Amino acid sequence: MEVSEENDPVEASRMTLGEHLDELRVRLMRSVIALGLVLAAAYVFYEPIVAVVLRPYHQAVANLEEDWAQIQLERWQADEGAPRTRYFVTDDPNDMRPLVPLRTDPRADSASAGIFFILRCCLYFALAVAGPYVIWQMWQFVAAGLYPSERRAVYRTFPFAAGLFVTGVLFGYFYMVPYAYYALPAMSLEQLQFDGEISSYFLFLQSLSLGLGLVFLLPIVMLMLSRTGIVDANRYASYRGHFLVGALIFAAILTPPDPMTQIMMAAPMVVLFEVGRLLALAAGPRELNGDSEAEADPS
Repeated sequence: MEVSEENDPVEASRMTLGEHLDELRVRLMRSVIALGLVLAAAYVFYEPIVAVVLRPYHQAVANLEEDWAQIQLERWQADEGAPRTRYFVTDDPNDMRPLVPLRTDPRADSASAGIFFILRCCLYFALAVAGPYVIWQMWQFVAAGLYPSERRAVYRTFPFAAGLFVTGVLFGYFYMVPYAYYALPAMSLEQLQFDGEISSYFLFLQSLSLGLGLVFLLPIVMLMLSRTGIVDANRYASYRGHFLVGALIFAAILTPPDPMTQIMMAAPMVVLFEVGRLLALAAGPRELNGDSEAEADPS
């Protein structure tokens, strides 16, 4: 059954190119204003935002301090006859403060490194706070050109996808980054003094957290491939071994050369693959197009 132009909801909402550009301009302006206001407010009150961003760094450094104190203790014990104050601040055996302390604050390599770090923190905060409003504005622009079935598919899928992405980012922030940023320098702490640089730390935090956020979208990708008929849901099980090898390779590339960190990256990917496979089997294939909606709607 074909849909006439009078009954086609997309045709009914069709606009000229100029009208499309005007609407896009308005929605982009609203988005930019929202982002600008939140960014300005974040810059005024940047200190707590920076403290949140640096939390994984300080967690990692606290663990490194314990390792550094243990290294100094072993050096003192190996240096027979040496006074304890050669390696520690005092002679008190309960005082584990090394004479040469580990640097706990991140270092800035250039005069502008600090301000750029603060601006990046504020920008990500603005994207997190104003992002839902920006997405809503863009959705209002795009939704006018979609069929009702396609809009319903987005309404059902987007909250799930957003939740998975946020879960992946939080997993990276609370678990992956603190451990990985500790594990890397801990491998050579006895030979090389740790001295974290702020720009490299932010890139490390950004890469791992956002990378995990994208990895956590795997079930959604698998579900959509199955729903649109691109991949048969029953065939995902036969790809399980290939995916396991691919997950290990991907984790080895994205994470530091530490087995525990690689497992922390690969294990969620394997679990998410199984979740996506079960969701695809439960949902089954379905073509998301206007014809199916038109057939279901006699009007």
